Amino acid sequence: MRSIYIDSSVPENETKKTYNFPEFIMMENAAVALENAVMSFNSDFDFNVIILCGSGNNGGDGYALARRIYGKVNDVVVYSFNEPKTTEAIIQKKMVQSLGVKIEDANFFEEQRISIKSNKTVIVDCIYGTGFHGKFNEQVSEYISFFNNQNCFRLACDIPSGIDKNGNIESKDNNGKILAFSAHKTVTMGALKVALFSDKAKDFVGIIETADLGVAGSVFESGNIPDCYLIEEKDVKLPVREKKSAHKGNFGHTAIVLGEKQGAGIIAGTAALRIGTGLVSLVETENSSQQFMMNPELMIAKSFPEKTSAILLGSGFGRDFSGNAFSKITEYIFSMQMPAVVFDADFFYCERIADIIIKLNGNKNSKVILTPHPKEFVQLLKKTMPDEKRIADSDEKTIIENRFEFACLFAKRFPNITLISKGANTIICSGKEIYIYDNGSVALAKAGSGDVLAGLCTGLLSQGYSQKDAAIAAVWLQGKASQQFAFNYECTPLTLIEKLKLSNSND
Repeated sequence: MRSIYIDSSVPENETKKTYNFPEFIMMENAAVALENAVMSFNSDFDFNVIILCGSGNNGGDGYALARRIYGKVNDVVVYSFNEPKTTEAIIQKKMVQSLGVKIEDANFFEEQRISIKSNKTVIVDCIYGTGFHGKFNEQVSEYISFFNNQNCFRLACDIPSGIDKNGNIESKDNNGKILAFSAHKTVTMGALKVALFSDKAKDFVGIIETADLGVAGSVFESGNIPDCYLIEEKDVKLPVREKKSAHKGNFGHTAIVLGEKQGAGIIAGTAALRIGTGLVSLVETENSSQQFMMNPELMIAKSFPEKTSAILLGSGFGRDFSGNAFSKITEYIFSMQMPAVVFDADFFYCERIADIIIKLNGNKNSKVILTPHPKEFVQLLKKTMPDEKRIADSDEKTIIENRFEFACLFAKRFPNITLISKGANTIICSGKEIYIYDNGSVALAKAGSGDVLAGLCTGLLSQGYSQKDAAIAAVWLQGKASQQFAFNYECTPLTLIEKLKLSNSND
């Protein structure tokens, strides 16, 4: 897993102090990383580079880049938005001026922009970086909007301008759409930042690369506890069956509670079976219809099987929790010696949710996973933590736009519950640890995708996985499968299940 920080200045300052690193060494290494990204654009170096520089050290990185690539490419032009304010940025600009690099005041932009050769130009954004907050002024908005609409390769230094440290974007273009520098690639300095993984940032960061600032990343981060971790393939534990002598009972019995929309349960059950659980039973309730099409690989049960190992509740259940059926289900869950439960979808609208979550959180033997989408996440917070002022004072939009912050609040209150907060990037909270998965596809924006994820989680719990390992594996497997479609609109829940990568082979 890779470390992610809300504020990377903490490990950066610690590195400077511990290893006597001067600022110019880090700035030079940042410029080297940017140079490598720029020069990879065209092997013949037959292109022009435009660098947008602000007044801080992000701008200093841009001036250092201009110095390093001057004479290597056709032409280099720097647009200066404000005079440098930091010592290192001032020095870097003086060196660039001494070389004869063209530095234009941003006010001359209107005269210059018609000469841009779109297919032979690299634009490098070094305006703001991590220090940005608020909105663009009119001049910067004009620049950003213009370059975003050009057929140029766009590179961002550290964080695309317009994105604040929490991943929020406040600026808007003339059409009312959120506005930030839209990068094809972001070279982030020293360590990954939480801001790069917000839902809003997803469409602006492009490919993310991390640049060492003079020491290895492991040294840079040593002694600093990250705010969260980025999930990688090596972190995923697949349900490989190593013993040759086994039977279906060795791999758990998954129980899926049916409700108004039985299709959700069938999809979830099929996913659970695909992920390796030995048996899957669809448990009928008074909410479920008696006539429906189903996967013949799944079983139907009137009640929970005797050796139920994990339960899924909520997928397609419906919003009516007043009947005896729901009370019997919760009673059964509480009676389990080691409750293993995944709560999904409609469950987050249940008025009894707080009591259920609090009770299960207090049971150290329980393994509970919650899988809300953004609006369900809001319901979960409002119902389980009404006394938390930050939640009580926030509307739905605020909570959704700051999912990371609110997920951390939930994790602190309920450390024994594992939360999978779904979105453009998925956030997993398990105990004191927070994880992010960033490679899911927009193909998952279709009814039934959530049922697949819930089924995967339940099937893994059935096989004895910890709730953390089940959540990480399920999210990664689904995300990987979502990338396998030639056209992202053609994904359906059942074809998604078929594309699950269940081995470590490269086939």
